[in-house]
Amino acid sequence: MSDKLLGNPQSAGIYYLPATRRSAIEQSAGELHYRPRHLEIAPGMNINSVLARIGEVLHFPDWYGANFDALHDCLTDPECLPGKGHLLIVSGCEHLLASAPDDLATLLEVLAAAIDDLRETGVSLWVLLDKKTRGVAKLPVK
Repeated sequence: MSDKLLGNPQSAGIYYLPATRRSAIEQSAGELHYRPRHLEIAPGMNINSVLARIGEVLHFPDWYGANFDALHDCLTDPECLPGKGHLLIVSGCEHLLASAPDDLATLLEVLAAAIDDLRETGVSLWVLLDKKTRGVAKLPVK
């Protein structure tokens, strides 16, 4: 059932993913040939290290500048992020929220903008957070 949800670019977005649904979502992503990528935000990481880590996790090219503009550019460039669908599972957002809430808000804004831009091209980008975060809905069940 989750494959119908994940396969719909119009539903793609940033959501809270309860731990009890994680394996089912990852299985559905695999069935759609999406490769789940995992981003762990560790205590003490600042936004610069988080942005750099995103580039590593998503295998961005060497020219990726690890800043918000470059993140948006790489997320929406089919040469940097090829494929029809992507799943980024993020854990540890609470660490960035505690140390730099404005940076977390900006990161989520950039991700949301990229998701909107990709939606127009028929590509799905799902960003799933392991903790409830203000303004982020729970992943729907479909």
